[in-house]
Amino acid sequence: MTGTTLRQKAYFGYHRLIGSSLGNVYHEMLQEDRAGVPPERTRQLLARMLAHCKSVPYYARLMDQIGEPSQEDPAEYLRQLPILTKSIIRQHSAELRSIDLPQRKWDYNTSGGSTGEPIRIIQDREFWDRVYALQLLWFGWAGRDVCEPTVWVWGSERDIVRGTASLKSRLGNWLTRTTYFNAFRMTPQQMRAFIAQLNAQPPRLIVAYAQAIYELARFVEAEGIRVAPQVAIHTSAGTLYPFMREKITSVFRCPVYNRYGSREAGDIACECEAHYGLHVAPWCSYVEVVDDAGRPAPRGGEGRILVTSLVNYAMPLIRYDIGDRGVLSPEEQCPCGRRGQILERVTGRTVDTFRRRDGTLVDGEYFTHLLYFRDWVWKFRVIQKDYTSIVFQIVKAGEPQPEELAEIERETKRVFASDCAVTFEFVPDIAPCASGKYRYTLCEIQDQRTMPPRQETWSKH
Repeated sequence: MTGTTLRQKAYFGYHRLIGSSLGNVYHEMLQEDRAGVPPERTRQLLARMLAHCKSVPYYARLMDQIGEPSQEDPAEYLRQLPILTKSIIRQHSAELRSIDLPQRKWDYNTSGGSTGEPIRIIQDREFWDRVYALQLLWFGWAGRDVCEPTVWVWGSERDIVRGTASLKSRLGNWLTRTTYFNAFRMTPQQMRAFIAQLNAQPPRLIVAYAQAIYELARFVEAEGIRVAPQVAIHTSAGTLYPFMREKITSVFRCPVYNRYGSREAGDIACECEAHYGLHVAPWCSYVEVVDDAGRPAPRGGEGRILVTSLVNYAMPLIRYDIGDRGVLSPEEQCPCGRRGQILERVTGRTVDTFRRRDGTLVDGEYFTHLLYFRDWVWKFRVIQKDYTSIVFQIVKAGEPQPEELAEIERETKRVFASDCAVTFEFVPDIAPCASGKYRYTLCEIQDQRTMPPRQETWSKH
């Protein structure tokens, strides 16, 4: 028995001890993925979720008017339900909770990613078991088995502040052989040290913010640093534009896999080894693409992405307008052999990397994290005017407490400098950019504009 196998047994055994079904869910997904997911799987799960929605006051009221959900064609029934927006979630939060919530193990989460309009939602253990199992499966598509060495180029404001992770996190990271490089603070010295680490011990997989790994690739190229060929890279938390993929691939000399998801819906779609598009997870999500009037977009046409979660029974998100635009492929057969919904491309997520005068890079996600769980924030944009000026534009949903504003200012200065001017501008609305996309972080420093021109779509490769 190999060391990796022993770690896998310990990892799944630990989850069983805490009442999690992660191991069982993962192995069921893995078996179906290898044998071929039954074509009726998503239809069955969608029908099951719609039946459960009769136990959710908000949906029960709507269903009384529409009639009983169809078991044979739940997708057609689904289209009779209204689109779920962030505004509706805010207004009907209590009614969107399942009446069996007291019997479930659940926790709060918050959105705020691509749209800059944070909302608070509830997710239960079943949701998280399936989200984590799906992530393990998708990492396997890139060649990484469970508990094989993995490096995350990810955000961790806690590590910025404290410099350490909790004992529980350290033990979990040791068991799964996971290490982190903080995308929220990438100094030149830290980037050089990180590349040296990759050269000494290339992991089986690098998981990264798309913008952060792109910036790292640009730094490596500009500095002329040698990088050993890596095995594979998974990107998420932002649009992977073709020029970004090209740069990352050329610098790290390995395949790049794009993954699409959100905090409120979990992982939604991911590339396989064919890189033909993003496979929508048949066990977890059902995706629609509609025009601006809410009608189904033409086959192969771009429109608003609506996501129906097939796994969060605590607070079902049905036809949720996630705030992105994209294209569903008219084909449901990938060269890899898998069948099902395929997102041909995703547009609409744009995040800038902020810069310090000493060359340190700070991923824009850091600032969105500062605004999570702030009920008084309706919409926001964070702008770096120069090296010593950060502006928070905020559309208020209520009145902030002075200590909250002080905390945001303090944590901003912690990353930049004590003399950094932090300004709060409370505005009636924040308009999208000329492209129609909503940029929730914006760096106005000249170096940001020297990047290749942003392209409007993520396309097949």
